[in-house]
Amino acid sequence: EAFEGMLINIPQTLYATDNYTHGRYGEVTLSVNDRQFNPTNVVEPGDDANAYQDLNDRSRIQMDDGSNVQNPLPLPPYLGPDNTLRAGDTIPSLTGVMGYAYGVYEIHPTEAVDFTRVNTRPVTADPVGGVLKVASFNVLNYFTTIDNGVWICGPSEDMECRGADTDEEFTRQRDKIITAITTMDADVVGLMEIENHITDEALQNLVTGLNDVVGPGTYAAIETGPVGTDAIKVAFIYKAGTVIPLGEYAILDSSVDPLFNDTKNRPVLAQTFQHTTGEVLTVAVNHLKSKGSSCDDIGDPDTGDGQGNCNLTRTDAAIALANWLATDPTGSLDSDILIIGDLNSYAMEDPIDALKAGDYTNLIESFVGEFAYSYVFFGQAGYLDHALTSPALLSRVMGTTVWHINADEPSALNY
Repeated sequence: EAFEGMLINIPQTLYATDNYTHGRYGEVTLSVNDRQFNPTNVVEPGDDANAYQDLNDRSRIQMDDGSNVQNPLPLPPYLGPDNTLRAGDTIPSLTGVMGYAYGVYEIHPTEAVDFTRVNTRPVTADPVGGVLKVASFNVLNYFTTIDNGVWICGPSEDMECRGADTDEEFTRQRDKIITAITTMDADVVGLMEIENHITDEALQNLVTGLNDVVGPGTYAAIETGPVGTDAIKVAFIYKAGTVIPLGEYAILDSSVDPLFNDTKNRPVLAQTFQHTTGEVLTVAVNHLKSKGSSCDDIGDPDTGDGQGNCNLTRTDAAIALANWLATDPTGSLDSDILIIGDLNSYAMEDPIDALKAGDYTNLIESFVGEFAYSYVFFGQAGYLDHALTSPALLSRVMGTTVWHINADEPSALNY
C-alpha cells in the first residue's frame, strides 16, 4: 500500500543520518536537530533507551530520489565533494511530495537538494601523542579465499566464505585496508574479521601487502594458526622495529572459562609486547557475539531493553575476560593491560559496565566523549569498538581517537 500527493516543506536544518541505501536506491534518511545516535550509546538500557529510540523514530524521514532504478549509474544523487555524501552533512530545508511506501514515510524533493559537507572526510587520524600507538581495525571479512559460493572456508574447510566475490573486489578491499593501516602507522594493530584460514594465508597476505608498501620486515604477525571454529578470527600485527612479542600468546575460550561461550563469541587473543624503551604492555583483542542473530537457543533472548540479542552472552564473556586477564595469562608479570576490539556492545550496555566493574576505564568515553562513534546502524551512530585500560596503564595513556574513514560513508563505496 502506498500513497502520494501531499506537498510539504520542512523549514529546519536536516541532517543526513542514514546513507546505507543511498547507492542502491537513491535514499537518504534525514533527521532534525542533529544526526542520530544509538540509544544505549548515550543513555542507560531500559526505559531511558526506549524513550530515546521513540524520539529518534519520530525525528527522521526518508528522502527518495523519485526513481525506482536500483544501483543508479553513473552515480547516485545528492553527492558532494569526493563523490560522497557523509552522515552528518546538512541541507537547510526540504520541499517535496510526501508518500508512504515499504513501511516508511518518504519525501520526493521537488526542488534541487544540495548538501553542505559538515562532516569532512579526515585524511589522517587525530594525533594521540605518546611513543607507542595501538590500533583496532575491523578488516570486514578479509578472505584470500574468494567467495564463489562453495563452502570451503574455516579451520575445517567446510564453512561459507564471507569475503570478496572476485579477485578484483579483493584487490579493492586489500588496497584500501593497506592504505588505512599504513596511514595509521600504529605499532600494534588488533584485527577483527580476518579469515580463520587453516594455514593463516590471509594474515600473511596482509602483512606481505603492508611490507610491499612500507618496506620489507616492517610489519610482522603473531602467528597463531586457526583460532576457534568460526570462519573469521582476531589477530595481531605489529611493527617489528618498535615492539617485540614477549613470551607466548594466550587464548581465552570456553576451555579456559565456561562463562566464555566460544560457540557465540570469537576466542580472545592476548599478547604481551615490549617497546624499544623497555616498557611492557599486554593487549587483548576481542570480537564478541553480534546483535544480528539470536541466542534464543541458549536462553539469552532480546529482552527489549535496547541491548539487542545475546546481551547475557556478551556480558558473561566480558566478566570472563576481566577475570582471565587478572591471572596474567601471558606471564608478563606486568599489570599494564589494554582491551581492544569489537565488543558488539554500546557504551552504556552491560558488558562495558562489567569491564568497568573490573576496574577497566573506557578510553573512548574518557578522551572522545559521550557522542563518540565508530559505527552507524540503521542511521544511528555509536561505538561497538572499544579500548579499555587497566588502572596501572591509565595514567600513561596520552590520547585515544576514532578515525572516521568508513562509518559515515555510503555502503556503495566499500569494496
